[in-house]
Amino acid sequence: MQRREFITVLGGALAAWPLAARAQKSMPRIGWLVFGDAKLGPIDQSLEDALAQAGLLNGRNVEIIVRYANGMPDRLAELAAELVAQRPNLLLAVGGDVIKPLFEASNGSIPIVGGVSDSPMRAGIAVSLARPGKNFTGITFLTDEMAAKRIELLKEVAPSAKRVAVVFNPLHFDDEVTFARRGAETLGIQLTTHDKQCRRSRCSASRGE
Repeated sequence: MQRREFITVLGGALAAWPLAARAQKSMPRIGWLVFGDAKLGPIDQSLEDALAQAGLLNGRNVEIIVRYANGMPDRLAELAAELVAQRPNLLLAVGGDVIKPLFEASNGSIPIVGGVSDSPMRAGIAVSLARPGKNFTGITFLTDEMAAKRIELLKEVAPSAKRVAVVFNPLHFDDEVTFARRGAETLGIQLTTHDKQCRRSRCSASRGE
């Protein structure tokens, strides 16, 4: 997570706030949904530092309302609804699984800024990378095309490899498995995929995306 990039993106989002919101006598409000707890992991801590570097100081020139899911994904939707009910000027989060509940709860009414490692198009929160077209903007860390390169590097390390197993998360909206499969086919490697969400007794080596 590049702190400078987040500062730039967040600064641009703040500049895009409606004039009426910026003209309010009360402080602008940011609703921040955190997957972890108040200790903050490295990425969220970096984001908090980025806010300070951008001159956004809680209680001085902005009010930051935070909700912590404490690592429980089942609470995200409820907490997202709580934040939206506070009617902030901007919503903030890191991670597609955290941003999606904010996107659904806000129903397009509040700008959302964040960073995701999955595809915002497949997740339904953006129309395209160049022109998101919805109420989400931010940074994506897609590495789909690197998946084929990883298979190539594996082949160099283990030239005799004929079969490769890939464990993937079906809830993560990206195309890494597809790119990995294409790379494996060009190298004559058989790729098997395994859904890490399914039970061991039900997983099949031939299961695809």
